[in-house]
Amino acid sequence: MPRIARDFLEVMAMQTNILTDEQYKMLSKKLINSIERHLKIIPLNTLKHPKHILIKPVYITIEMEKDVIIASFDDIEAFAYGDTEFEAINQLCEEIINIYEDLREDRENLGKFPKKWLAFLEEVIEKSEER
Repeated sequence: MPRIARDFLEVMAMQTNILTDEQYKMLSKKLINSIERHLKIIPLNTLKHPKHILIKPVYITIEMEKDVIIASFDDIEAFAYGDTEFEAINQLCEEIINIYEDLREDRENLGKFPKKWLAFLEEVIEKSEER
């Protein structure tokens, strides 16, 4: 269950005088269904690039906003937009590769979080010069 839903349900649980048990259950189900329609977490198995191979899947978030799809990879604070889920994921793959390459090039000057991002990316991405 997404964190926002859990937090909301915990607050609602403290407000026992406001809702009956049946109302609380119905509201909880509606809230969870609403969040699930707008947000999903999926595995990304490929970066769709011949020189950058994912060694293991990483999990990305897909959010459906009004007229746009947002794909994000929270582990490195990367995100991309698209008109379709396919387009957003492809843009995110490009963004991940760009971040990875930028971090590698500037390895000596990285701050605390970029160093962690690079270490993580080096665990999940294999760079192949031969392809």
